[in-house]
This record gives sequence, structure tokens and C-alpha cells, in this order.
Amino acid sequence: MAVRFSELHTRWLEWTADRYGLLLGLICVTYASMILLDVGKLGDLTSSVLVAIIVLVAIDVSKVPRKIRIIVRLLVLLLPLAIVVYAIDNSIFRGAFYFVMALVLATTPVVILIRIIGHERINLATLLAAVDVYLLVGMVFALFYMGCSHVTSLSPVLAQAGVKQRSDYVYFSYIVLTTVGFGDYSPLSKMARTLVVTEALVGQIFLVTAVARIVSLYGRQSPSQPLPQERGDEALDHSPHGSDQG
Repeated sequence: MAVRFSELHTRWLEWTADRYGLLLGLICVTYASMILLDVGKLGDLTSSVLVAIIVLVAIDVSKVPRKIRIIVRLLVLLLPLAIVVYAIDNSIFRGAFYFVMALVLATTPVVILIRIIGHERINLATLLAAVDVYLLVGMVFALFYMGCSHVTSLSPVLAQAGVKQRSDYVYFSYIVLTTVGFGDYSPLSKMARTLVVTEALVGQIFLVTAVARIVSLYGRQSPSQPLPQERGDEALDHSPHGSDQG
């Protein structure tokens, strides 16, 4: 039985390698659930399950080393504990629930970036991975905004009056990330302003550096990887016969 499971897991890892389109689909489903199921515990439970799936699939798609995969999976185990804490009718515990989700999800962009940096050729998988990272950044900050909204010392997050739903914070996060700035929502607390500035900077720096660079090099050899001819020359230089030449 253990051997069978090991074989299935190996096949799963081989099939999911660099399938960032699959991960993009999961991100879109999670985004939709945060927008549509923005009231009640069902929405939070659904979001936590989808976040766990995103993280687990991301580490397999990105082919991270076994030790890192184990560490990330242990972090994912915090989500069931966070759900239990969430069940307690306390504002601080509700905030902790969102903070845990944000921290667990924040591991995903990191492992994806580590993976695509090692791509020898910029291809469609690299482009999709960059899109995944960009969307995940917005989702992580949305969860941080939700967490701050439940902590008295960190709220209110938004200056506008009225009860805010989860969808409002998701909307606000992506507006900040893309620096659209419609003006319908604005940060109020110091923590909210700090998060807004950080998210805007991360979003713009990522767009003008990583994404722009990836698009410009699409279909070409990665600058971080030596060309085949250079590899051959290097091998020749280190060979016994190559060192005797000249």
C-alpha cells in the first residue's frame, strides 16, 4: 500500500511540474469564492480550504526540495487550528485566523519565484508563474486587511463608514496592487496605510522588473543560464585534453 502511494505521488509530481496554468485556475476559483461567499463562516471555511489547496499544489508544481515541502506542509497544518480558533466568538481570534491564512499563503509566491529563476528557457510556464505570483500578492494582502479589521488597535482599515465585507477588502487590495485608485476606498489606520504602501511598491516593482523582463525574454535562453556553446567550451576547458591545448 505504501509503495502504491509512493508511485502515485511520484506520478503526481511528474504531471504537475511547471503546470502553472493549473495553479492559476485554483487562484481564480479562490478569488471568486472570496467575492461571492463574502458573508458568514461558510465563506471563511471555503477560503481556508482553497488556500491550503493552492499552497500544497504550488509546492508540487514548483518542484521544491523535499525538506522545504515538508516545512510548508507543516505550516498548512496551522489552517485547521486557525479554523478552530475562528469558531470562538472573539474579534482577536477572528483576526488571527486571517493572519495565519495570509502567512501560510505568503509562502507560495516565494517558492514560485525560486522555481522560475531556475528556468533555463523563458516559456509559457514562466509567464503563467509570474501571473500567479502577482495575483497571489493581492490575495495575501487582502487577508492581512481582513485580519486588521478584526483587531481594535489596527482598525478601522478603511476610512469609509459602514460595515465592510470580505469582498470589499479583496477589491481594495487589487485596486491598491494595480494602483488604479478609484478613490471609493482609502486606508485609515497606520497599519492599513503601511500595508497599502508596501503592497503598491511590491506590485509596481514586480511589474516593472520581473514581469517586464520575463516578457522581453520570452522564448529565449535565461540570462542566468549559460548557452549550450558556452557549456561546451567550459567543459572543454576543464577536460584533460583541453588544458593541454596551446
